[in-house]
Amino acid sequence: MHFYFFSRRILTFRRVIAVPDQLELLKQLQLIDNMVKNLEKLQLDFPKKIIQLEKEGEKKRQLLEKEKSSLDTIQKEKRKKELELKQEIERLKKSQDKLFQVKTNKEYQAALKEIEEIKQHNSDIETEILICMEEIDILTQRLKEAEIEYQNWAKKFEEQKSYLTQELERSKQELQNQQTLRSQIIELIEPELLKKFELIKERRQGLAVVAIQNGLCTGCNINIPPQKILEIRKSNNAIMYCPFCNRIIYFEEPNSGPSQ
Repeated sequence: MHFYFFSRRILTFRRVIAVPDQLELLKQLQLIDNMVKNLEKLQLDFPKKIIQLEKEGEKKRQLLEKEKSSLDTIQKEKRKKELELKQEIERLKKSQDKLFQVKTNKEYQAALKEIEEIKQHNSDIETEILICMEEIDILTQRLKEAEIEYQNWAKKFEEQKSYLTQELERSKQELQNQQTLRSQIIELIEPELLKKFELIKERRQGLAVVAIQNGLCTGCNINIPPQKILEIRKSNNAIMYCPFCNRIIYFEEPNSGPSQ
């Protein structure tokens, strides 16, 4: 099982801006909002992961209890058969003693028959006891394996639970950091522009500022007219909008390949 944690990205300004670059601030704000959204989702996922781990453990615990119950049942059956055999051996002894007390041939034949029936019954019981012993050996081994599996799971569960708890605390701290940074940035954004940003974000699934890549608006994936792209490139970071989805857009220079 793998667990992922969003790497911490503290956004800082590399230069002092006398008149804040509003587009750059909005890009920063969008990045922060994306991070906040991811962190909030991450925190919601932690309890679900713990519950899933506990469900896995419950299945293993139930299997362990089932093996214990099966072994206990067969051990009780074996003890019951052993007690029955002990009683039948006593009955056989009495029947054999009675054999010497009979007076007629008919009584003698009846006593012999009774003795043979008891012997056969005892033999059947002994066979059943042997079968029980074989089953006990099998179930004992299965129980041992189930106990080892459960112990291994319990150790792994505690490790994963500890890891998840630590990651949860880290995500809470990072969320607080990002929210603080967000408060600082929105203080620098013009109120009307911030209002526009929040409105677009609400209407466009949390994505208000997007780049143009390969001629496409990465918000709606529609080709931006070349004239519009040229206008954006020459705009000197003016606030421009996608003509199709109305998101705030900016031109992102393609990555240049390695020099020959």
